[in-house]
Amino acid sequence: HHQDYTKATEMKQKKDDFIRRGDKATTAITIRKEESNTITETDSADPSAIHEKVVFESIIERVKWTEEQCNSVPEHHVDTLTTSLKKATDLPPLPEGGVALALKKWLDSEHDINNDNDSDVYPTCYLPPPKSCDVTTYTLVIMSHTTERLEAFMDPLADMVNSWPGLTEIIIVWNSPRTTLTSVSDKKQQQYAIKLLSWDTDPNHPLRIFFSLEEGLANNLLNRYHPKIQPKNEAVFYFDDDGPFFSKEAMVDSGLEMWKRNSNVQVGAFPRNIRYLSKRMKEAGKKGLMDSIDIVTNNVHGDSGATYPPFTPFCRNATGDHVEYNYFTFPDYNAHMLLPSGSILHRNFLCFIWHPAFEELRTWVVHHKTMPDDMTVSTLVSHLSGRAPRTVPQKINSFNSGRRLTEDSSEYYTDISANDAPIPNQSHRRLLWKNPNWAKWREEAINSILNYFGAIH
Repeated sequence: HHQDYTKATEMKQKKDDFIRRGDKATTAITIRKEESNTITETDSADPSAIHEKVVFESIIERVKWTEEQCNSVPEHHVDTLTTSLKKATDLPPLPEGGVALALKKWLDSEHDINNDNDSDVYPTCYLPPPKSCDVTTYTLVIMSHTTERLEAFMDPLADMVNSWPGLTEIIIVWNSPRTTLTSVSDKKQQQYAIKLLSWDTDPNHPLRIFFSLEEGLANNLLNRYHPKIQPKNEAVFYFDDDGPFFSKEAMVDSGLEMWKRNSNVQVGAFPRNIRYLSKRMKEAGKKGLMDSIDIVTNNVHGDSGATYPPFTPFCRNATGDHVEYNYFTFPDYNAHMLLPSGSILHRNFLCFIWHPAFEELRTWVVHHKTMPDDMTVSTLVSHLSGRAPRTVPQKINSFNSGRRLTEDSSEYYTDISANDAPIPNQSHRRLLWKNPNWAKWREEAINSILNYFGAIH
Protein backbone atom coordinates (compact mmCIF):
# COMPACT_ATOMS: atom_id res chain seq x y z
CA HIS A 1 0.00 0.00 0.00
CA HIS A 2 3.05 2.28 0.03
CA GLN A 3 3.88 4.68 -2.73
CA ASP A 4 6.85 4.20 -5.05
CA TYR A 5 9.46 6.88 -4.42
CA THR A 6 12.25 5.34 -6.45
CA LYS A 7 12.00 7.55 -9.51
CA ALA A 8 14.99 9.86 -9.55
CA THR A 9 13.10 12.79 -11.05
CA GLU A 10 10.46 12.73 -8.35
CA MET A 11 13.11 12.48 -5.65
CA LYS A 12 15.10 15.40 -7.02
CA GLN A 13 12.05 17.63 -7.30
CA LYS A 14 11.07 16.99 -3.70
CA LYS A 15 14.65 17.21 -2.42
CA ASP A 16 15.23 20.61 -4.07
CA ASP A 17 12.40 22.02 -1.96
CA PHE A 18 14.27 21.10 1.22
CA ILE A 19 17.97 21.76 0.83
CA ARG A 20 18.87 24.67 3.11
CA ARG A 21 15.23 25.83 3.06
CA GLY A 22 11.77 25.14 4.40
CA ASP A 23 9.41 22.91 2.46
CA LYS A 24 6.64 23.95 0.10
CA ALA A 25 4.97 20.60 -0.37
CA THR A 26 1.77 19.40 1.19
CA THR A 27 2.42 16.23 3.12
CA ALA A 28 0.55 13.20 4.28
CA ILE A 29 -0.40 12.22 7.78
CA THR A 30 1.08 9.02 9.09
CA ILE A 31 -1.18 7.00 11.37
CA ARG A 32 0.35 4.30 13.52
CA LYS A 33 -0.99 1.34 15.38
CA GLU A 34 0.70 -1.21 17.58
CA GLU A 35 0.35 -4.96 17.43
CA SER A 36 2.35 -7.12 19.82
CA ASN A 37 4.78 -4.28 20.57
CA THR A 38 5.42 -3.75 16.85
CA ILE A 39 4.99 -0.34 15.28
CA THR A 40 3.14 -0.59 11.98
CA GLU A 41 1.91 2.05 9.62
CA THR A 42 -0.98 3.11 7.45
CA ASP A 43 -0.08 6.07 5.27
CA SER A 44 -2.10 8.47 3.19
CA ALA A 45 -2.29 8.07 -0.57
CA ASP A 46 -1.42 11.75 -1.00
CA PRO A 47 1.09 11.77 -3.91
CA SER A 48 2.83 14.85 -2.49
CA ALA A 49 3.85 13.13 0.75
CA ILE A 50 7.42 13.90 1.82
CA HIS A 51 9.07 10.52 2.20
CA GLU A 52 11.86 10.00 4.75
CA LYS A 53 14.37 9.30 1.96
CA VAL A 54 13.84 12.77 0.53
CA VAL A 55 14.22 14.32 3.97
CA PHE A 56 17.38 12.35 4.77
CA GLU A 57 18.95 13.25 1.42
CA SER A 58 18.17 16.92 2.01
CA ILE A 59 19.95 16.82 5.38
CA ILE A 60 22.97 15.15 3.78
CA GLU A 61 23.04 17.86 1.11
CA ARG A 62 22.78 20.54 3.80
CA VAL A 63 25.78 19.10 5.62
CA LYS A 64 27.76 19.12 2.35
CA TRP A 65 26.74 22.74 1.75
CA THR A 66 27.76 23.62 5.31
CA GLU A 67 31.18 22.04 4.81
CA GLU A 68 31.65 24.08 1.64
CA GLN A 69 30.70 27.26 3.48
CA CYS A 70 33.04 26.49 6.37
CA ASN A 71 35.95 25.65 4.07
CA SER A 72 35.55 28.95 2.22
CA VAL A 73 35.34 31.24 5.26
CA PRO A 74 37.66 34.27 4.78
CA GLU A 75 40.80 34.34 6.89
CA HIS A 76 39.61 37.31 8.94
CA HIS A 77 36.76 35.13 10.27
CA VAL A 78 39.00 32.23 11.32
CA ASP A 79 39.96 31.78 15.00
CA THR A 80 38.50 35.13 16.02
CA LEU A 81 37.11 34.02 19.37
CA THR A 82 38.99 34.96 22.51
CA THR A 83 37.68 31.94 24.40
CA SER A 84 37.57 28.25 23.59
CA LEU A 85 35.05 25.58 24.53
CA LYS A 86 36.32 23.63 27.50
CA LYS A 87 35.62 19.93 27.80
CA ALA A 88 33.12 19.52 30.63
CA THR A 89 32.47 15.76 30.70
CA ASP A 90 34.30 12.56 29.84
CA LEU A 91 31.89 11.78 27.00
CA PRO A 92 33.48 12.18 23.55
CA PRO A 93 31.66 14.77 21.40
CA LEU A 94 29.51 13.77 18.47
CA PRO A 95 31.46 13.79 15.17
CA GLU A 96 31.31 16.94 13.08
CA GLY A 97 28.65 16.53 10.41
CA GLY A 98 28.09 13.01 11.72
CA VAL A 99 24.39 13.07 10.94
CA ALA A 100 25.22 12.91 7.22
CA LEU A 101 27.32 9.78 7.68
CA ALA A 102 24.60 8.14 9.79
CA LEU A 103 21.89 8.91 7.23
CA LYS A 104 24.04 7.84 4.29
CA LYS A 105 24.79 4.56 6.04
CA TRP A 106 21.07 3.99 6.51
CA LEU A 107 20.21 4.87 2.92
CA ASP A 108 23.03 2.71 1.55
CA SER A 109 21.98 -0.33 3.54
CA GLU A 110 19.42 -2.68 2.09
CA HIS A 111 16.11 -1.41 3.42
CA ASP A 112 13.03 -2.24 1.42
CA ILE A 113 10.90 0.88 1.83
CA ASN A 114 7.88 -0.97 0.45
CA ASN A 115 8.07 -3.86 2.91
CA ASP A 116 6.74 -2.26 6.09
CA ASN A 117 4.46 -5.26 6.66
CA ASP A 118 7.54 -7.06 7.98
CA SER A 119 7.38 -6.66 11.76
CA ASP A 120 11.19 -6.44 11.94
CA VAL A 121 11.29 -3.39 9.64
CA TYR A 122 10.95 0.07 11.14
CA PRO A 123 8.03 1.88 9.49
CA THR A 124 8.58 4.54 6.87
CA CYS A 125 8.36 8.11 8.21
CA TYR A 126 6.70 11.06 6.48
CA LEU A 127 6.89 14.72 7.34
CA PRO A 128 3.66 16.29 8.63
CA PRO A 129 1.78 18.83 6.50
CA PRO A 130 2.77 22.50 6.78
CA LYS A 131 -0.79 23.31 7.84
CA SER A 132 -3.41 21.34 9.78
CA CYS A 133 -6.19 23.88 9.93
CA ASP A 134 -8.98 21.32 10.36
CA VAL A 135 -7.53 19.88 13.58
CA THR A 136 -9.71 20.57 16.62
CA THR A 137 -8.56 17.92 19.11
CA TYR A 138 -5.20 17.14 20.69
CA THR A 139 -3.35 14.71 22.93
CA LEU A 140 -1.49 15.78 26.07
CA VAL A 141 1.62 13.83 27.13
CA ILE A 142 3.28 13.94 30.55
CA MET A 143 6.19 11.71 31.48
CA SER A 144 6.99 10.79 35.09
CA HIS A 145 8.63 8.10 37.16
CA THR A 146 7.92 8.91 40.81
CA THR A 147 4.84 9.31 42.97
CA GLU A 148 6.45 12.42 44.47
CA ARG A 149 5.36 14.32 41.34
CA LEU A 150 1.77 13.05 41.17
CA GLU A 151 0.18 15.96 43.00
CA ALA A 152 2.16 18.45 40.91
CA PHE A 153 0.66 17.32 37.61
CA MET A 154 -2.61 15.62 38.57
CA ASP A 155 -4.23 18.72 40.07
CA PRO A 156 -3.62 20.79 36.91
CA LEU A 157 -4.76 17.84 34.79
CA ALA A 158 -8.09 17.69 36.60
CA ASP A 159 -8.67 21.35 35.74
CA MET A 160 -7.65 20.82 32.11
CA VAL A 161 -10.05 17.90 31.63
CA ASN A 162 -12.91 20.10 32.81
CA SER A 163 -12.03 23.30 30.96
CA TRP A 164 -9.82 22.70 27.92
CA PRO A 165 -11.90 22.18 24.75
CA GLY A 166 -10.50 19.58 22.38
CA LEU A 167 -8.51 17.65 25.00
CA THR A 168 -9.57 14.13 24.04
CA GLU A 169 -6.55 12.14 25.20
CA ILE A 170 -3.98 12.28 28.01
CA ILE A 171 -1.01 9.90 27.99
CA ILE A 172 1.06 9.43 31.13
CA VAL A 173 4.38 7.92 30.11
CA TRP A 174 5.44 6.06 33.26
CA ASN A 175 9.17 5.31 33.32
CA SER A 176 9.13 3.12 36.42
CA PRO A 177 7.70 -0.31 37.24
CA ARG A 178 3.93 -0.51 37.71
CA THR A 179 4.55 -1.42 41.37
CA THR A 180 5.70 2.14 42.07
CA LEU A 181 2.05 3.09 41.66
CA THR A 182 0.43 0.07 43.27
CA SER A 183 2.67 -0.11 46.36
CA VAL A 184 3.04 3.37 47.83
CA SER A 185 3.90 3.94 51.48
CA ASP A 186 3.28 7.68 51.74
CA LYS A 187 -0.45 8.18 52.45
CA LYS A 188 -0.94 11.31 50.38
CA GLN A 189 1.03 9.95 47.44
CA GLN A 190 -0.94 6.72 47.75
CA GLN A 191 -4.21 8.61 47.35
CA TYR A 192 -2.96 10.27 44.18
CA ALA A 193 -1.64 6.97 42.84
CA ILE A 194 -5.01 5.30 43.40
CA LYS A 195 -6.74 8.18 41.64
CA LEU A 196 -4.35 8.01 38.69
CA LEU A 197 -4.89 4.28 38.29
CA SER A 198 -8.65 4.80 38.49
CA TRP A 199 -8.48 7.39 35.72
CA ASP A 200 -6.54 4.88 33.64
CA THR A 201 -9.22 2.19 34.00
CA ASP A 202 -12.19 4.58 33.61
CA PRO A 203 -13.44 4.24 29.99
CA ASN A 204 -14.97 7.71 30.23
CA HIS A 205 -11.76 9.43 31.29
CA PRO A 206 -9.33 10.60 28.56
CA LEU A 207 -6.24 9.52 30.52
CA ARG A 208 -4.30 6.34 29.94
CA ILE A 209 -0.96 5.19 31.34
CA PHE A 210 1.81 3.99 29.06
CA PHE A 211 4.12 1.79 31.14
CA SER A 212 7.43 2.15 29.31
CA LEU A 213 9.18 -0.83 30.89
CA GLU A 214 6.30 -3.14 30.03
CA GLU A 215 6.57 -2.01 26.40
CA GLY A 216 10.22 -3.02 26.19
CA LEU A 217 11.65 0.46 26.68
CA ALA A 218 14.32 1.51 29.19
CA ASN A 219 13.97 4.53 31.47
CA ASN A 220 14.67 7.24 28.91
CA LEU A 221 13.63 10.89 28.67
CA LEU A 222 12.96 10.33 24.97
CA ASN A 223 10.20 7.81 25.75
CA ARG A 224 7.63 10.60 25.68
CA TYR A 225 8.45 10.93 21.98
CA HIS A 226 8.32 7.21 21.20
CA PRO A 227 5.84 6.23 18.47
CA LYS A 228 4.71 3.33 20.66
CA ILE A 229 2.70 5.77 22.78
CA GLN A 230 0.39 6.02 19.74
CA PRO A 231 -1.29 9.40 20.21
CA LYS A 232 -4.64 9.32 18.45
CA ASN A 233 -4.51 13.03 17.62
CA GLU A 234 -2.17 14.76 15.19
CA ALA A 235 -1.42 17.58 17.64
CA VAL A 236 0.54 16.44 20.69
CA PHE A 237 0.97 18.77 23.69
CA TYR A 238 3.80 18.22 26.17
CA PHE A 239 4.25 19.18 29.82
CA ASP A 240 6.96 18.18 32.29
CA ASP A 241 5.60 16.41 35.36
CA ASP A 242 6.60 19.37 37.54
CA GLY A 243 5.41 21.98 35.09
CA PRO A 244 5.19 24.79 34.38
CA PHE A 245 1.60 24.29 33.24
CA PHE A 246 0.58 27.17 31.03
CA SER A 247 -2.99 28.37 30.70
CA LYS A 248 -5.70 27.34 28.25
CA GLU A 249 -5.37 30.75 26.67
CA ALA A 250 -1.67 30.21 26.05
CA MET A 251 -1.83 26.58 24.96
CA VAL A 252 -5.19 26.23 23.18
CA ASP A 253 -6.34 29.70 22.14
CA SER A 254 -2.85 30.75 21.08
CA GLY A 255 -0.57 27.71 20.86
CA LEU A 256 -2.88 25.35 18.99
CA GLU A 257 -3.86 28.08 16.54
CA MET A 258 -0.19 28.81 15.86
CA TRP A 259 0.52 25.09 15.41
CA LYS A 260 -2.41 24.60 13.01
CA ARG A 261 -0.80 27.14 10.69
CA ASN A 262 2.70 25.70 11.21
CA SER A 263 2.18 22.00 11.89
CA ASN A 264 5.50 20.95 10.35
CA VAL A 265 7.57 22.69 13.06
CA GLN A 266 7.81 22.56 16.85
CA VAL A 267 5.67 25.19 18.58
CA GLY A 268 6.02 26.15 22.23
CA ALA A 269 5.90 28.69 25.06
CA PHE A 270 9.15 27.81 26.84
CA PRO A 271 11.93 28.90 24.44
CA ARG A 272 15.67 29.16 24.71
CA ASN A 273 18.13 30.75 22.33
CA ILE A 274 21.75 30.14 21.53
CA ARG A 275 24.21 33.02 21.68
CA TYR A 276 26.50 33.26 18.67
CA LEU A 277 30.02 34.37 19.57
CA SER A 278 31.77 34.81 16.22
CA LYS A 279 31.11 37.86 14.07
CA ARG A 280 30.46 35.62 11.07
CA MET A 281 27.71 33.67 12.85
CA LYS A 282 26.20 36.85 14.30
CA GLU A 283 25.96 38.47 10.87
CA ALA A 284 24.48 35.35 9.25
CA GLY A 285 22.08 34.81 12.13
CA LYS A 286 20.88 38.41 12.08
CA LYS A 287 20.17 38.30 8.38
CA GLY A 288 18.34 35.00 8.73
CA LEU A 289 16.26 36.37 11.60
CA MET A 290 15.23 39.48 9.67
CA ASP A 291 14.33 37.40 6.61
CA SER A 292 12.27 35.06 8.79
CA ILE A 293 10.43 37.99 10.41
CA ASP A 294 9.54 39.31 6.95
CA ILE A 295 8.13 35.91 6.01
CA VAL A 296 6.00 35.72 9.15
CA THR A 297 4.64 39.27 8.90
CA ASN A 298 3.81 38.83 5.23
CA ASN A 299 2.09 35.46 5.73
CA VAL A 300 -0.07 35.79 8.82
CA HIS A 301 -2.16 32.73 7.92
CA GLY A 302 0.83 30.45 7.66
CA ASP A 303 3.91 30.44 5.49
CA SER A 304 3.97 27.02 3.87
CA GLY A 305 4.63 28.60 0.49
CA ALA A 306 7.59 30.68 1.64
CA THR A 307 11.23 29.93 0.96
CA TYR A 308 13.13 30.16 4.24
CA PRO A 309 16.66 31.51 4.57
CA PRO A 310 19.53 29.03 4.79
CA PHE A 311 20.82 27.63 8.05
CA THR A 312 23.79 29.29 9.74
CA PRO A 313 26.87 27.07 9.31
CA PHE A 314 28.54 25.94 12.53
CA CYS A 315 32.25 25.63 11.72
CA ARG A 316 33.92 24.18 14.78
CA ASN A 317 36.94 22.61 13.08
CA ALA A 318 37.45 25.23 10.36
CA THR A 319 37.04 28.43 12.42
CA GLY A 320 36.95 27.38 16.06
CA ASP A 321 33.24 28.26 16.34
CA HIS A 322 31.37 27.55 19.52
CA VAL A 323 28.21 29.02 21.04
CA GLU A 324 26.81 29.84 24.45
CA TYR A 325 23.63 28.31 25.83
CA ASN A 326 21.45 31.16 27.11
CA TYR A 327 19.66 29.83 30.17
CA PHE A 328 18.93 33.25 31.68
CA THR A 329 15.92 34.27 29.59
CA PHE A 330 12.95 32.84 27.70
CA PRO A 331 13.03 34.83 24.43
CA ASP A 332 9.80 35.29 22.49
CA TYR A 333 11.87 35.93 19.37
CA ASN A 334 14.97 34.30 17.90
CA ALA A 335 14.37 31.03 19.76
CA HIS A 336 16.54 28.10 18.64
CA MET A 337 15.02 25.43 20.86
CA LEU A 338 12.05 24.76 23.12
CA LEU A 339 11.93 23.17 26.54
CA PRO A 340 9.33 20.37 26.64
CA SER A 341 6.72 22.02 28.88
CA GLY A 342 4.27 23.96 26.77
CA SER A 343 5.48 22.52 23.46
CA ILE A 344 3.35 21.14 20.61
CA LEU A 345 4.52 18.62 18.04
CA HIS A 346 2.88 16.76 15.18
CA ARG A 347 2.75 13.04 15.92
CA ASN A 348 4.54 12.22 12.64
CA PHE A 349 7.77 13.53 14.16
CA LEU A 350 7.74 10.70 16.72
CA CYS A 351 8.58 8.27 13.94
CA PHE A 352 11.66 10.32 13.02
CA ILE A 353 12.86 10.88 16.59
CA TRP A 354 13.13 7.11 17.16
CA HIS A 355 14.23 6.23 13.64
CA PRO A 356 17.15 3.73 13.56
CA ALA A 357 19.15 6.21 11.49
CA PHE A 358 19.39 8.49 14.53
CA GLU A 359 20.49 5.78 16.96
CA GLU A 360 23.98 7.28 17.35
CA LEU A 361 22.43 10.60 18.39
CA ARG A 362 19.98 9.02 20.86
CA THR A 363 22.74 6.90 22.41
CA TRP A 364 24.89 9.98 22.95
CA VAL A 365 21.97 11.81 24.58
CA VAL A 366 21.35 8.96 27.02
CA HIS A 367 24.99 8.89 28.09
CA HIS A 368 25.47 12.64 28.48
CA LYS A 369 25.27 13.96 32.04
CA THR A 370 22.40 16.33 31.20
CA MET A 371 20.51 13.87 28.95
CA PRO A 372 19.66 16.79 26.62
CA ASP A 373 16.51 15.44 25.01
CA ASP A 374 15.08 18.95 24.65
CA MET A 375 18.04 20.27 22.64
CA THR A 376 18.07 17.11 20.56
CA VAL A 377 14.37 17.13 19.65
CA SER A 378 14.33 20.84 18.75
CA THR A 379 17.47 20.58 16.63
CA LEU A 380 16.35 17.38 14.91
CA VAL A 381 12.87 18.69 14.10
CA SER A 382 14.37 21.92 12.79
CA HIS A 383 16.65 20.03 10.39
CA LEU A 384 13.88 17.67 9.33
CA SER A 385 11.52 20.52 8.47
CA GLY A 386 14.09 23.09 7.37
CA ARG A 387 12.59 25.64 9.75
CA ALA A 388 13.15 27.05 13.21
CA PRO A 389 10.62 26.48 16.01
CA ARG A 390 7.73 28.91 16.48
CA THR A 391 6.95 30.46 19.85
CA VAL A 392 3.80 31.66 21.58
CA PRO A 393 3.53 33.83 24.71
CA GLN A 394 3.48 32.17 28.10
CA LYS A 395 1.03 34.81 29.29
CA ILE A 396 -2.06 35.84 27.33
CA ASN A 397 -4.18 38.96 27.75
CA SER A 398 -7.79 38.82 26.61
CA PHE A 399 -10.06 41.68 25.60
CA ASN A 400 -13.31 42.33 27.38
CA SER A 401 -15.77 41.07 24.78
CA GLY A 402 -18.18 43.89 25.58
CA ARG A 403 -15.89 46.49 24.04
CA ARG A 404 -15.14 47.09 20.40
CA LEU A 405 -11.59 46.26 19.40
CA THR A 406 -11.30 49.62 17.63
CA GLU A 407 -11.46 51.48 20.95
CA ASP A 408 -8.45 52.24 23.10
CA SER A 409 -8.69 48.97 25.01
CA SER A 410 -5.63 49.02 27.26
CA GLU A 411 -7.72 49.35 30.42
CA TYR A 412 -9.92 46.40 29.47
CA TYR A 413 -7.21 43.73 29.35
CA THR A 414 -7.67 40.80 31.70
CA ASP A 415 -4.56 38.95 32.81
CA ILE A 416 -5.11 35.21 32.46
CA SER A 417 -2.51 32.69 33.55
CA ALA A 418 -2.33 29.11 34.73
CA ASN A 419 -2.28 28.87 38.52
CA ASP A 420 -1.25 32.57 38.51
CA ALA A 421 2.31 31.47 37.72
CA PRO A 422 2.96 31.57 33.98
CA ILE A 423 6.69 32.14 34.39
CA PRO A 424 8.43 29.10 35.87
CA ASN A 425 10.42 29.49 39.03
CA GLN A 426 14.04 28.54 39.13
CA SER A 427 13.36 25.23 40.86
CA HIS A 428 12.16 23.67 37.60
CA ARG A 429 15.65 22.80 36.43
CA ARG A 430 16.82 21.91 39.92
CA LEU A 431 20.17 20.54 38.85
CA LEU A 432 21.05 23.86 37.27
CA TRP A 433 21.33 25.37 40.70
CA LYS A 434 22.40 22.30 42.65
CA ASN A 435 25.39 21.38 40.55
CA PRO A 436 27.85 24.17 39.70
CA ASN A 437 28.85 22.31 36.53
CA TRP A 438 25.35 22.03 35.10
CA ALA A 439 25.65 25.14 32.91
CA LYS A 440 28.98 23.93 31.48
CA TRP A 441 27.50 20.51 30.79
CA ARG A 442 24.53 22.00 28.95
CA GLU A 443 26.78 24.26 26.93
CA GLU A 444 28.93 21.29 25.96
CA ALA A 445 25.80 19.41 24.94
CA ILE A 446 24.39 22.08 22.62
CA ASN A 447 27.78 22.59 20.95
CA SER A 448 28.14 18.86 20.33
CA ILE A 449 24.62 18.52 18.92
CA LEU A 450 24.99 21.52 16.62
CA ASN A 451 28.36 20.24 15.46
CA TYR A 452 26.74 16.89 14.62
CA PHE A 453 24.22 18.59 12.32
CA GLY A 454 26.68 21.24 11.11
CA ALA A 455 24.27 24.18 11.17
CA ILE A 456 21.61 25.99 13.17
CA HIS A 457 18.39 27.68 12.06
